[in-house]
Amino acid sequence: MEVRYLFKYFFVLLVFSNLSFADNKSIKIGVASVLSGDLAVLGKTAVNTSKIYKKYFQTQNLEFVYEDAKLSSVDGLKAYQKLINIDKVDLILAACTSNATMAAKTLINTSKTPTISISTGGENIDNAGQYVFRIGNSDTLNGYQQAEALIKNNITKVALLTEETEYTQDISKAFQNKFKELGGKLTFDSSFIPSQTEFRTEITLIKKSNPEAIFMPTQTGTALGLFLKQWNTQGGKDVQIHTTFVAAPNPDAHRIAGELINGVYYMSPDYDKQNPKLIKFFNHYRNEFNEDPPIAFHAAGIVDSLSLLEEYLKINDTYSPSGFSQYLVESIKNYKGLLGIYSFDKKGNSDLGFSLAQIKYDK
Repeated sequence: MEVRYLFKYFFVLLVFSNLSFADNKSIKIGVASVLSGDLAVLGKTAVNTSKIYKKYFQTQNLEFVYEDAKLSSVDGLKAYQKLINIDKVDLILAACTSNATMAAKTLINTSKTPTISISTGGENIDNAGQYVFRIGNSDTLNGYQQAEALIKNNITKVALLTEETEYTQDISKAFQNKFKELGGKLTFDSSFIPSQTEFRTEITLIKKSNPEAIFMPTQTGTALGLFLKQWNTQGGKDVQIHTTFVAAPNPDAHRIAGELINGVYYMSPDYDKQNPKLIKFFNHYRNEFNEDPPIAFHAAGIVDSLSLLEEYLKINDTYSPSGFSQYLVESIKNYKGLLGIYSFDKKGNSDLGFSLAQIKYDK
């Protein structure tokens, strides 16, 4: 008799346990980032940030799946295909290159998988479709503000050397237009492929053009390290050198250039350094990993994206990809996040600014 009642008790307990689990279905979040090779610092930031969020801030049932998007469009598309078609993720956080996300834009939109770009993005990302959002800063704005910073410092003659990637070409195009509009002149204007390691010819021509500064947009910063070393070897004169923000945290760029990278200028994406939640997050990150997030604005963007998702889940019984996408566009206005105060426009993009900064040599 007692055994029978005991069995019924455990049966009822099991039923309610299963119902509870069903009601608390996890939301699967795919993280597409650079987990290996050059610029793996992106993946390091993304993975560690999500771990800190899950441990200290998470209030909903979130599950993370990581995929290496590497640097090329081909590898990027493979990563998105894995996350969407095999892992069946509900949301993607893209801390990867623009070309990776652009290669997958058709898949993202046809599968209706909301994808929030944590990285900066240009017009290509801005117009990538209904389910592609950009919480990171605008590459176009990067180019504009780079031009304004140079003119403000009375630098009107610049040599421009641009890496041939979607990210850097967007910045370069915006920079050229704004710089010329403000009265600046390009003494040299050329580009190079991502695999190039020899810059002696370009350096000879740049020296001959006698610029007041050099602007070298690169996708990872490694090319900048090589350029700086060869510039020094060829007796390049002491002029200001500017680049893109990816060089600042890239250990490969620092290793190649050594102390020559110290003091190179770049436009640093803004985030709210005084935000109490960001300060708390950074403290947890330091305690866990004995360092600050290598790319602070990426960490801030990931935390903001996850916070927005959890706020949506608190006011909706179930997760809907189209519902969440609509929520971002229609409801997120003057949102006070770790990145600052921002809104998503009708295309799903936010626009925060940049500040001029200098690279500090990391031995």
